Amino acid sequence: MKRSKIDIINRQNSILEFLQKNKYASVEEIAAEFKISIATARRDLAALKSDGEIKRFSGGAGLPDSAKVLPQFDDARYNMSNIPEKNAIAKCAAEMLSDGDTVFINSSSTALRIYQYITNKSVIAVTNNGRSLFLDRNPGTDLIILGGEVPNAQGNSHKKMSLTGEFTVANINRIAATKCILGVSGISVEGGLTSMAIQDPAVNRAMIQRCNGPVIVVADHRKIGVEHNFRFGKITDIHCLITDSKSNPQKLEEFRNLGIEVIIVEPLEE
Repeated sequence: MKRSKIDIINRQNSILEFLQKNKYASVEEIAAEFKISIATARRDLAALKSDGEIKRFSGGAGLPDSAKVLPQFDDARYNMSNIPEKNAIAKCAAEMLSDGDTVFINSSSTALRIYQYITNKSVIAVTNNGRSLFLDRNPGTDLIILGGEVPNAQGNSHKKMSLTGEFTVANINRIAATKCILGVSGISVEGGLTSMAIQDPAVNRAMIQRCNGPVIVVADHRKIGVEHNFRFGKITDIHCLITDSKSNPQKLEEFRNLGIEVIIVEPLEE
C-alpha cells in the first residue's frame, strides 16, 4: 500500500480517536487539530460516515451511540493503522516464544505480525488466520492452518479472513499448545476478553482451553478498557498482556492488581 494511502488511513484513525475522547467536534475543530484543510476534513468525515463509524451532524461529526472502540476490526483502515505499535507488540510476543513451542495464534491483525519476528528457534504456529498463508516465515517456523468455515462477507466491511466453526474447534481440541497468543477487540477487568465478531469467541475460547502454558494477549491502546458484544474469556484466563505506551495507565494497573503481567512497548520505527 502506498505511503499516501497509509497516511490517510492513519489520519482518519486519529480523527476517530479524537471523536472518541471528545464525543463531538466541528469540521473546523478537526481541520485545526490535524492541520488539514476544511475540504480534506470533510472528505475524511465522509469516508468515516460511509463506513458507519461516525455520525455526521450539521457542521460536524460524532460517534454512534453504540460505538465503544474504533475503527472497524478488519477493514483496511484497521489493518493498516497503528503499524508501529502493532509491530512492537508482535515483536515482544515473538521474543516470549521458546525453542520447541507449539503456539496458538488467532485471527488478530496484531498477532498476525508475529511471524516476521520469530527467529533462531523452532516453533510450530497453529492458526485460524488465512492471511498467514501469504506471509514470509523464517526457517524453523512451521505453520498449521486449522481449517474450517470462511464466512461469506461480500459487501460487508466487517469481513475477516479467518477460519471458524465446529470444524475449526474440533481441530483445536486435537492439539495441546505450550503458549497461546490472542488478539482481542476489547479487554477490561469487568468485561474480560471480548470480540466484535460473533464467529471469534468459540475459536478463541477453545485455544485458551487447549493451552497448557501462558495465554498472552496482544492489544494496542485502542482495546484497553473496552468491552464488546461477544465475550470469550475472563480477564483471569490470561497470564500476560502486551500493549503500547499510549494505553491508559489506570486500566493497566487494574490488570496488574489481578496478578497479570503487563508489558508496555514503545512503537517501532517504520
